[in-house]
Amino acid sequence: MRTFLRVGTVAATAALTFGAMAGVSSADTYDKGCADGWNDPGGRDCWAEWRNSSGVVVSWAGFTAYDELIYAVDDKADGRGVYVKASWSGGSAELRHTQGADAPRLEKDLNITEGASVSLTMCQTDGGALLNCAYTTAIA
Repeated sequence: MRTFLRVGTVAATAALTFGAMAGVSSADTYDKGCADGWNDPGGRDCWAEWRNSSGVVVSWAGFTAYDELIYAVDDKADGRGVYVKASWSGGSAELRHTQGADAPRLEKDLNITEGASVSLTMCQTDGGALLNCAYTTAIA
């Protein structure tokens, strides 16, 4: 009797666990990085890119110190988008890009004092929810 109850409990737990996960898609992976600002001495550019399970880059986002801008690219029609937010002393800006394959790069030009630290949040989106977020600090 105890064995029957134990097996029944394990089976019910597994059914609940896997049933609850049935609608969850596998998450993409991401890489992030920063480097000295291109054509901007003292600046630091930062970016993140997301790859699907096949290793193909599907989206990317970042901050460019030269001209102080944030950008987002959503390159695949996979149901996911890109979100980037920049915050600095005295302001913040954000972009959402959900247009998918062959959509143009979105940019937002910012007005940030040279040398200011810029906190970045860069994420994929799925139905408005943020996932696979990368956090870093750039320099304007």
